[in-house]
Amino acid sequence: MKQHVRHLRALQAFDTAATLSSLSKAASELGVTHGAVSRQIKLLEEYLGVSLFHRQPNGVEKTGNGERLHQATQRAFASLSDGIRDVSRIEDTRSITLSLSASLATKWLVPRLASFRSMHPGLSVFLDTNDEIVDLHSSQIDVALRYGTPDWGDLHHELIASEELIVVAAPKLVASSELPLPPEAVSSLPLLNDEFNSGWDRWATGHGLNPADIAIPAVRFADSAVLIAAACDGQGVALARRRLVEDDLEAGRLVRLDNSTTTLDRALYFVCRQTDRDRLPIRRFRNWLISLGL
Repeated sequence: MKQHVRHLRALQAFDTAATLSSLSKAASELGVTHGAVSRQIKLLEEYLGVSLFHRQPNGVEKTGNGERLHQATQRAFASLSDGIRDVSRIEDTRSITLSLSASLATKWLVPRLASFRSMHPGLSVFLDTNDEIVDLHSSQIDVALRYGTPDWGDLHHELIASEELIVVAAPKLVASSELPLPPEAVSSLPLLNDEFNSGWDRWATGHGLNPADIAIPAVRFADSAVLIAAACDGQGVALARRRLVEDDLEAGRLVRLDNSTTTLDRALYFVCRQTDRDRLPIRRFRNWLISLGL
């Protein structure tokens, strides 16, 4: 027979005290008095007919029954929180939370966001710049722009653009040279290496050079935006993602040293929950990305 759940406030007080191992800390967390928390827990113990805590001088320690109940309340309150968060997020038509790498945000998306805001002035965008892959099922993130291969389980994903690497450097690094440079001239320059898109070996092989004969990059970068900044500063030649250096090429901060491209097996994808793909703010953002003609 189904057991009716009673004393929700007492269960909340118990769960908080069990998590913090302290009635005083639970009272502070809940914004009530120590006595109020104590009374709620006593009410719950009387209702259940068991002791839930051992009172200690410096706090409380769960009994065996307290531990079992705490495991249940943790699951229950976490599920409630997830449900409230999802309902709030799904009903929100005025904002969108976007997860993407800091380099993609800095070098590509942010300079273009003004056009999205002009098209949808009532829709705000929050950028969560994080290089770690976010679990969309358990977060407030609405959409992720992911650079990789589509192996994201049951999530909806759409290809936004393929990617390739191109050879770029600051004009001052090759000021006296005629472009495009032959492969041997490129390989003799200081080379900058992107740990995430290490492609110099493939570039060398594609030009008939022995990868072992080209200069070993003196500096290695984990962040593509930092790599590009070093290239713009004249510190060396970068084999960079074309999309991330478009604006620097147009502004003259970088130039292409040759006409080669190094293809990648990864691409840029638009990723969201299956149930979110037709939500108005997400649909608007996706359509805007497509309108950029990537």
